[in-house]
Amino acid sequence: MKKLTSSSALILALILALSACSGNNAPAAAAPETTAAADTTTTAESQQTEASQKETDTASETADVSLSDEYGTVVIENGDRTVTFTSMPQKVLCANLYAAENMVMLGLEDHIVGKNVHTNPAEVPLPELADKFENIPEIERSLENAVALGTDLVIGQISTFKDTAWGSFEQLESNGINCLTITGTIVPDETVEHIYIDIENLGKIFKVEDKAAEVIAQIKADIAATGEKVKGIADDDKLSVFVLDSFNGNEIYTTSSGLQSNLIELAGGKNATKGMADSRWFNTSVETLLATNPDVIIINDYGKQTVEEKRAFAFDNPALADVPAVKNDRVLVIPLVEVMQDVRAATACEKIAKFLYPECFE
Repeated sequence: MKKLTSSSALILALILALSACSGNNAPAAAAPETTAAADTTTTAESQQTEASQKETDTASETADVSLSDEYGTVVIENGDRTVTFTSMPQKVLCANLYAAENMVMLGLEDHIVGKNVHTNPAEVPLPELADKFENIPEIERSLENAVALGTDLVIGQISTFKDTAWGSFEQLESNGINCLTITGTIVPDETVEHIYIDIENLGKIFKVEDKAAEVIAQIKADIAATGEKVKGIADDDKLSVFVLDSFNGNEIYTTSSGLQSNLIELAGGKNATKGMADSRWFNTSVETLLATNPDVIIINDYGKQTVEEKRAFAFDNPALADVPAVKNDRVLVIPLVEVMQDVRAATACEKIAKFLYPECFE
């Protein structure tokens, strides 16, 4: 029995030892399975992330298409040209200060990639808009510069669209650039109504119709308020106004019709050279200034000729000494940009009226 017991004990000890060794090796066998599970989890997360990114990219592309579809098509009748937009312009080149001011007034300054280089000290933005012009670069006039900017729309006077300026319609359009001409420069006789058309067109193109309507309504209200002040002036008592835009020798460049003439009339005055030429602006002689015998002279401030030089042209000529405007020193200086095609029309009209009839504004 002792031998049997010892053998049994020895066998039992061996079995326990083998069991212990087997237990210690079990985790080592399980480790690869755990690592494989971790790899599977990582792969699943990666696939989920990629799928999520694809969904985001797809959503973004869908949004872009949706925005493009939402824009639709905007068609603008621009003189004898039809300008079509299938997406909103993002890089607009404003070839004139007043084109830029109309854009900024509508809150569209972020769409302006550049504007023309100012041509004289009087060509500055409206004070209330000045800070929004700080980040708008001035660009030298050329087709190459318009293209280099990535421009998708050029806005300017009819003179803008020449191969000697920013480029012809054909040149710009062949480079994928739309062209929008300021309406007042392509009609026979420009009035404030054409300013409203330009602002309304911008409202349609940039989907800010409500803001455009608000700006137009304000201009109309301001001009109407000025008209109300001077409505009591009888036709026979209306003052005659001669516009001295510039001169060359004995010749004077003045206006026969157009926006400045219209603003003089809305202010209760009479353009002394109204209808004297088929064109809006024309050259005439100093004899015309003498013959029209105006009550007031308006000097347009711009260009290389200074205001002082233009004053001297009229005041240093003995033949003009008895002209009421000269005799009474009734001269109003207006920066040319104020009587061009933009939101300044209302303030220009009021300025002229106040100068002509200050008693009406007391």
